[in-house]
Amino acid sequence: MNTENTENTENTEREAIKQQLDEELQTIHFKGYERVLKMTHPPTFGARLFALWNKEIEIPVKPLGAIGAIILVISLTLHQPEVKHQPQQSVQQHANRELIEAGGNTYWKDIYEQAVKRHEN
Repeated sequence: MNTENTENTENTEREAIKQQLDEELQTIHFKGYERVLKMTHPPTFGARLFALWNKEIEIPVKPLGAIGAIILVISLTLHQPEVKHQPQQSVQQHANRELIEAGGNTYWKDIYEQAVKRHEN
């Protein structure tokens, strides 16, 4: 009997709250139902296409970042610059070159002579 009284009091409280809510919301009317129906059920092909274009797409960041990192690593490993043998030749040329001192500075003799010839002309 005690549980029946509790259930009855809860039901009367719910009904009182529902009645109060209905009274408060009596003045509020939803007027955008036609617009909502048009967007949710587009009648024409153009409206359907617009509705499809208007959908939100979620792209997870972690897989996208992982794919980007893999592409970056692959592109860096495939695009290795070609090693030229000129630095070895220039080292050998530097061994045959002669250093001279002019005006308190040190120059390679052949570069200094080229600069002097250019300056004289």
